[in-house]
Amino acid sequence: MLRKFFYGLALLSMVFIASCEKDPANDDDITGKTKQEVFKMRTWRSISFTDSSSAGVEETYGACEKDDTYEFTSNTNLTWKNNSVKCDPSDPTSENLTWSMASADDNFVNLIGYKWYIEKMTGTEIVLRYYYETHQGDINTWRLTLVK
Repeated sequence: MLRKFFYGLALLSMVFIASCEKDPANDDDITGKTKQEVFKMRTWRSISFTDSSSAGVEETYGACEKDDTYEFTSNTNLTWKNNSVKCDPSDPTSENLTWSMASADDNFVNLIGYKWYIEKMTGTEIVLRYYYETHQGDINTWRLTLVK
């Protein structure tokens, strides 16, 4: 009888522990989150930075920049990390930067000294766009892609 009791208790414990485990698929769900919360929900890796001009769209990121990460630690602070591949050996390993949004669900984010439009935002990808005018009067676009 005692053996059945302990067996039942062990079985209940395993069921309870299994039900408490976090489902990794839900880590990507942004339902009900503000855009500001999505930035802060994980460390984001920068994988692409394109610059468009009259010559076309050009990828300007090299391998040394494609492993950099951004961790939005509060509503105003973020930590940039220069991970395993450095463009220059003297580059810092990390740097504390600032970022901001006019409101938690604004369509624009102030980041790295520029006001970026949030073109796309999912639980696994953020695409930011910045328009700028050249000295010749051309309108060009920067596009920064961050991924999980």
